[in-house]
Amino acid sequence: MAKNMVRKTVMQRPNDPYIYLYVMGEWYCYNPSEPPLGSGAMGDVYRGYRCSNSSVIAIKKVKDYYANNKMIRERAKQEASLAFRHPNLVEMIGYCEYAPDHGPIFILSHFVQGEDIDKYVKQMPDSPNKTEKICNAICSVLDALDYVHSRGVIHRDIKPSNIMIENGANVRLMDLGISRMNGGNKFSQFGFIGTPQYSAPEQIKREEGNNTNPINATTDIYELGITFYELLTGKNPMDTESETTTLVKQITEPLPADEQIPDKLMKVIWKATEKQQNKRYQTALEFKQAIHEALLPDPPFGERCMIWIRNHLFLITACLIVILFVIIILILI
Repeated sequence: MAKNMVRKTVMQRPNDPYIYLYVMGEWYCYNPSEPPLGSGAMGDVYRGYRCSNSSVIAIKKVKDYYANNKMIRERAKQEASLAFRHPNLVEMIGYCEYAPDHGPIFILSHFVQGEDIDKYVKQMPDSPNKTEKICNAICSVLDALDYVHSRGVIHRDIKPSNIMIENGANVRLMDLGISRMNGGNKFSQFGFIGTPQYSAPEQIKREEGNNTNPINATTDIYELGITFYELLTGKNPMDTESETTTLVKQITEPLPADEQIPDKLMKVIWKATEKQQNKRYQTALEFKQAIHEALLPDPPFGERCMIWIRNHLFLITACLIVILFVIIILILI
């Protein structure tokens, strides 16, 4: 698959500001002198075009500092070759490079017209269904995570800026390729790879030399739990002025309760952000199911009593037998 996705042709014509990229049998282009659509530690994203019909695409140019790293180049090729098709993911087009071992890397994907989820949530009017809308968006991200996890891919950089609301409706999980390449879009002063305000404890511990904690699906679940909390409250309690303090808090401190989060949802978020991986939800679908259950209204008192009786029927029966036995003994005496 990777061989079909990768083509190493980059061209710029004299007196033409556009750079042309040949990927998957087609020419694409972008103007590097135009302001990028977005920038990160790994590179810049530009508005690009398919030359055959002028349709808009996204072209990420990875910075030379990372592009000349052999491991990053190989992972970029792998990610660009992922033929993922899911309504909550961005479809990749392919990968292009100047040369096999040096020079710029270009990663092409379909263009998503929208805005970051944090901006989308801030524009929501305060209403009784605001929390439900946020929950629905998180569940869409969990659908995307379930899809990629089932294919052996871990995102490792879940945060609000990597979740896009397309045309005010559809949710898209972004930057799967870049996050997979380097574990995130930010390098800390300690060499930590990721975004400290959202990173799971095992990501931090691995950078400290503790490799006993695997990076797996529960890592993404932790990061999404922090993101979920931030969207509901408008703040990230792990975000401090000192990166050292942030990393320590991620390892040692649970999220504080917040009056903006209903109690049942707070319990869901706490479980998702447990410091120990085996105490978190183990799959994206398990996390999603817990959110749905937390949104259900409490049953009437009588129904709650019946549920309690059903759940404790064995204990109740045993107690009745003991009581009956005691009564019989007392009568015989």
